[in-house]
Amino acid sequence: MKQKHGIVTGGGKGIGLSVIKSLLNNNYAVTTITRSKSAELEKLKKNHESSLNIIYFDLKNIENINKIFKDIFKKNSFSFLINNVGIRARYPFTKIEDKKLIDVINTNFLSSFIITKEYIRNIKKNNSFQHSIVSITSIVGPQGFSDLSSYAASKGALEASMKSLAVEYGSKNIRINCVAPGFVKTSYYNQFKKNKPKLYKWTLEKTPMKRWGNPEEVANVIEFLVSEKSSFITGSTIFVDGGWTAGS
Repeated sequence: MKQKHGIVTGGGKGIGLSVIKSLLNNNYAVTTITRSKSAELEKLKKNHESSLNIIYFDLKNIENINKIFKDIFKKNSFSFLINNVGIRARYPFTKIEDKKLIDVINTNFLSSFIITKEYIRNIKKNNSFQHSIVSITSIVGPQGFSDLSSYAASKGALEASMKSLAVEYGSKNIRINCVAPGFVKTSYYNQFKKNKPKLYKWTLEKTPMKRWGNPEEVANVIEFLVSEKSSFITGSTIFVDGGWTAGS
């Protein structure tokens, strides 16, 4: 069987890096587009020379995304896309600077929207071959959180657009789903726990499983959604949040 090859954005750390590890361990090939240079990612490249390609590029520069995709599709064919690129943004509503708001919307929503458009434009229209697109959203989309209005707007727009695209492309063998993590131990976990102890305690109290998730637990769900095991799932959002959404 031919090795499946997919694109993962934001693969330098956190959930994106865990997704790449999970995919490589399950015999997928990966092209990642990331702005974060990572010693761990470079080490993976050495150990998986033929299965991992790294492109360093800041995807908030949305005007150049089409050129990047034109170039990578010249050299490869793909069967899945994982939109993981994103930045955190915590600001009181009236304190959000216009430039920061634009950065959040460009990075968390518009880049993934345009990447999805370029992916669908470039894949071969073969109705016998199923493609999978997975976008990483957040519990901060359907839920309300203080000081996260800009982040919620970006992730909410991403989830809503992916549901519409799932309907539009369901008959064309393109499955489109979202994964919405809760509080996960990514690079900001230790700083959050140290600097915001009351808020950290509140997150534990609000999570029925009484802990933060691990990036690998999110990666496992994403790997499932790009595999044939999820062949009849499209237009869904899977919450990986320790029960947060169910308990709210």
